[in-house]
Amino acid sequence: MISYLILTPPGGPDRDHRTTRFVADRFAWLAFVFPGLWLLFHRCWLIGVATLIAQVGAGWLTNLSGLFWAGTLAQLAIGLLIGLEGRHIYISTLIRHGWMLSDVVSAPDLSTAEAFYFSSAAGDVAPATVPTTDWSKFSAPAGAPARGGPALGLFDIAGGR
Repeated sequence: MISYLILTPPGGPDRDHRTTRFVADRFAWLAFVFPGLWLLFHRCWLIGVATLIAQVGAGWLTNLSGLFWAGTLAQLAIGLLIGLEGRHIYISTLIRHGWMLSDVVSAPDLSTAEAFYFSSAAGDVAPATVPTTDWSKFSAPAGAPARGGPALGLFDIAGGR
């Protein structure tokens, strides 16, 4: 099962939900292969530029004698980090620009996630109510004498030990 984060644009979704975005919370293979370009494509400008600079630096390390493996491992680490966290960075960027996280749906594929979301978004589901407890019914009356002493364990044994 894949978790899909549903984001609605600033000002609320359109009537037909064309601007509502479903972002899968999973590994991004294109972000692993092309980390900086993937971030720039998704308009994560600051992190995208920083990633491109880090990639150029790691590529430069591979050309220095004796540092080939350090540069290669740095490139792999950058790709792995952005592959794992790229979608989170993208969602955070959208939220900073006013998008709202509307819901999270777990489904095997995108079409099923859309069906789950839009079936519950129709308003057929009644809002859940939280039961409240009137704690005044459980406390002893103000003038009643206390039984026994303070209980040190889980249960009071009416003054017994």
